[in-house]
Amino acid sequence: MSRTLKTGVIGLGFFGSRHARIYTDHPAAELIAVCDSDPGRAALVAGETGARGFDDLHALLALPELEAVSICLPDRLHEEAALAAAAAGKTILLEKPLAHDAATALRIVKAVEKNGVRFMVGHILRFDPRYVQTFHAAAPEKLGTPVHLRAKRNGIRATAKRLGASSSILFYMGVHDIDAMQWIARSRISRVYAQKVELLGTGNEDALYAVVNFENGAIGNIDYSWAWPDGLMNGFRSTLEIVGTKSAAYLDCTDQGFYVVEEDGTSGGDTHLWPEINGRIAGDLADELDHFVKATLSGKPYVQHYREALDAIPVLDALARSAQTGVPVEVVR
Repeated sequence: MSRTLKTGVIGLGFFGSRHARIYTDHPAAELIAVCDSDPGRAALVAGETGARGFDDLHALLALPELEAVSICLPDRLHEEAALAAAAAGKTILLEKPLAHDAATALRIVKAVEKNGVRFMVGHILRFDPRYVQTFHAAAPEKLGTPVHLRAKRNGIRATAKRLGASSSILFYMGVHDIDAMQWIARSRISRVYAQKVELLGTGNEDALYAVVNFENGAIGNIDYSWAWPDGLMNGFRSTLEIVGTKSAAYLDCTDQGFYVVEEDGTSGGDTHLWPEINGRIAGDLADELDHFVKATLSGKPYVQHYREALDAIPVLDALARSAQTGVPVEVVR
């Protein structure tokens, strides 16, 4: 029998529960432990998956047979769990963003490097066929020199209310597009100018718009919103475009290609990110975890180096400072 990767999951909310299910169904993974600060939640997921349940992450990490762990906590709780997992010698898949600010992110990276453990940050768009194909379409020999980029990611008010102060529009949503724009442009963002609006009382920003400059001379525009009413189809709208001197490429994830029409209106559903198909979670998230398991077992490099994931966090810090002060901010790395 081929070897399986013995895995655990820390944090069993929206994403963590899905990680647990995907590991349970994966032929090359064995989910042996799950952890949540809510003992009832830990017991529920443990019962559903057959894994051992814990309410203390240090107890889970002390299991000698545990090889790899998904950390799916709110971003402000990443540091304790990641540093403990690194010290325990576990391979780590950390859900995005790497951390809630650049200083914390750098401490996590240094702990990983000090302990010599393998480390992957869960940037799901690296596994979305639409973004991957846009990346290839923007290759320099096809696109030429990048001129401008535009990214839009809009969501609903319920998401902002659910997260409250545990995250922000930049670190929960914005990290997707900062990472994608730098990846697709083959260049880092060096300067930002952002403005924000807070009117709805959700505990979060309602909208943030920004102009950004890239090291390669391109300019970009970012459009983030959590202000849409909850009736927005599929709960989000996202687009990205890049225009170069020779060609251009764009994607639009607003249309998932599936609709249900009823007397009171039309609704849709997820067909790409983590849809449930024939009783199993499929899509980009399943592909992300499949890559993590297989690359960990084989020793092959992960699709994205964690230092590249780190590059997004100082940009988010700069955007937050610019939105707060109302002036352009240089990205400090």
